[in-house]
Amino acid sequence: MRIEIVYHSLSGNTRRVAELLRSRIEGLGDSADLVEVHDLHQYSTLTAYMIGAPRAMRGEVGAIDPAEIDLAGYDVVVVGSPVWAFAPTPAANGAVAALHGADGKDAVVFVTSGGAPGEAAERLGTALEQRGARVRGAVQFDRRDLENEERLAELVAIVTRPPSDG
Repeated sequence: MRIEIVYHSLSGNTRRVAELLRSRIEGLGDSADLVEVHDLHQYSTLTAYMIGAPRAMRGEVGAIDPAEIDLAGYDVVVVGSPVWAFAPTPAANGAVAALHGADGKDAVVFVTSGGAPGEAAERLGTALEQRGARVRGAVQFDRRDLENEERLAELVAIVTRPPSDG
């Protein structure tokens, strides 16, 4: 099975989960590629709080690099995002908007948060469904369990489940 892991990370927590996920998937014999999207706004920690969080709350779609993400040849897409103000980041929203070929693909969501994740995972899942993806599930990580083996195993199990028949 070929899996595309698309994520945005500011502090490195979401990147860490994406890298651990890829490692676990490849350990099972599947193929996983990472695509880290970068917000063209280039937030600092301060501006992420002052400017980015309100944009996240409003569900804004950030301009990102890469501007397009092709899912041809992948069986599953995984989208990961930090939680800003109980919502996915503008860059993560931009990543979902940048997906080409999402229609009919199986999808999985994960979010990382410093505390309460709010509705971030649900919002990403809804955005993926609006692109035609079939969302298998979501896993939430907080800063205390970024490398929690049980939580990672849960995410791996959802991602590596055989693709649905539609």
